[in-house]
Amino acid sequence: MRKIIVFLMCVFAVTSVMAAEPTCNGGSTITANNGTTFCKSDKGMNWWSAFTWCESQGRTLAEFSKMCPGVSQTPANEEGDCPNLQGLAESGWVWSSLAYGSNAALLVNLSSGAVSYDRNYGRNHNGYYALCE
Repeated sequence: MRKIIVFLMCVFAVTSVMAAEPTCNGGSTITANNGTTFCKSDKGMNWWSAFTWCESQGRTLAEFSKMCPGVSQTPANEEGDCPNLQGLAESGWVWSSLAYGSNAALLVNLSSGAVSYDRNYGRNHNGYYALCE
């Protein structure tokens, strides 16, 4: 009986760990230049939807400091501002979890590495991708 209980406890523990494993369904796994892996959504969405989408993957919307380690949190919109995400096989602007001002959030371009924010639509813009850690 004791062996059965130990076996069931092991099965439960393995199942719990497997259930907590983050996914990337409806997205692409990308690897930053420093080796950090992220999940990028395949569809554009607003900032709040990006948060929710990352949570549905068992992840969180990426922190700017993890996307662009050692980079100033000031948008300059110049190529190479975020070398960690510059020149990746993926392209497009991705949301960071970092709010900027009252209605915006910092964005990073996966092709050029530029850091910016949407001056017109802010966090309501549906054209940027979620980037989850």
